[in-house]
Amino acid sequence: MQSMPQILEAKRDGKEISLESFKFICGNIDSIPREQLGALLMACQINGLSETETSNLTYSMLNAGEKMTVQPNRVDKHSTGGVGDKMSIILAPALRAVGATVPMLAGRGLAHTGGTIDKLESIPGFNTGLTLEEMKNNPCFISRQTEDIAPADRILYSIRDITGTVPQIGLITASIISKKAAEGLEKLVLDVKCGNAAFMKTHEDARALARSMVATGNSLGMQVTAQITEMDNPIGNMFGNSHEIVECIECLKGQGPDDTMELVYAQADALGFDIREVITNGRALQEFGKMCERQGVSAETVTKLVDNPWSVLQRSDVITEINAQSSGYLSEIDAYEIGTILCELGAGRTGSSPDINHGVGAVLSRNLGESVNQGDCLLKIHSTEKLNESIKKRLEDSIKLSASKHVPSSRIIEIIS
Repeated sequence: MQSMPQILEAKRDGKEISLESFKFICGNIDSIPREQLGALLMACQINGLSETETSNLTYSMLNAGEKMTVQPNRVDKHSTGGVGDKMSIILAPALRAVGATVPMLAGRGLAHTGGTIDKLESIPGFNTGLTLEEMKNNPCFISRQTEDIAPADRILYSIRDITGTVPQIGLITASIISKKAAEGLEKLVLDVKCGNAAFMKTHEDARALARSMVATGNSLGMQVTAQITEMDNPIGNMFGNSHEIVECIECLKGQGPDDTMELVYAQADALGFDIREVITNGRALQEFGKMCERQGVSAETVTKLVDNPWSVLQRSDVITEINAQSSGYLSEIDAYEIGTILCELGAGRTGSSPDINHGVGAVLSRNLGESVNQGDCLLKIHSTEKLNESIKKRLEDSIKLSASKHVPSSRIIEIIS
């Protein structure tokens, strides 16, 4: 058995870390000095992780914690994060409506991206902190990671966040896949975002991450498909926590934006399920209500939520309209800027405080490719205070018009399996 100094020296010098070394690290994660873990992560950032190392690290992280039992038709998806990325909340109950078991572990917002957990917590009473025992017999849930699942990931991620080692592809892969494998999945679909509002800015980087996660997930016995998708423009028409819950309900009623539903259907198809009929006939919406009730929402609140979402959800009451400065066709919406501004207004976290305002959000009044006239409303912002001129100018500049009509293409850039 190597000691930590020996492991560090080996990785510093560009040598591969063995499976036994990764098992040692993950099995003793609580007692290893943080300085040594930080040094290890930086060595991985600088020298990289091979495909074998990535698989071995993921395996070790997975087996250092609790796991759910692998079962047929037990499926999930994971997204690398974006603006307006609300597909999990639509997909999970729709998959349940066609017979799948969906044990979905999700996260909070990070930087300019929204988090599925934050969105669900805008629903009064929704419990995102299920215990492992509560998860095991639940046919469809969306909850946070427990301390029992992949405990090494929790510690390593906290150190990555302060040591400049978040972008390392092998470390990203191990973090995501170890948690998904712990769910006991048969199949997994990955939505790897690519663009100015994604963490992977280029197609090349997105492809490298997608291939790494597919290979590692398959090595652990899951059937994994990755979809590289465009994240320059925000997804759908509503952005913000409560706002995206409202749009999810519209999607589950069969009235969702085309780009959102394209991704939802593609993800379900990749998992081997056709959910179009249950979206049309209302069974997916019924399963959404059942999921809410199983996670603590009262039956009365669920009824109100489905019938009139704004009767139970927060919505900030100061409205600012962003109007077209000229006439033309809507050609581009800067998702990164929209997401960043919403965070600054309170929809996300910009400092040490864990609190967010679920009622802050935005509604897009026009779709890409549509004709607009000067003065038309393009975007409505719901905030707690009147926007200053600087923010209004940034919002105006984030929406581009062109003289010729832009026909939106598919958001799916490439599929890797």
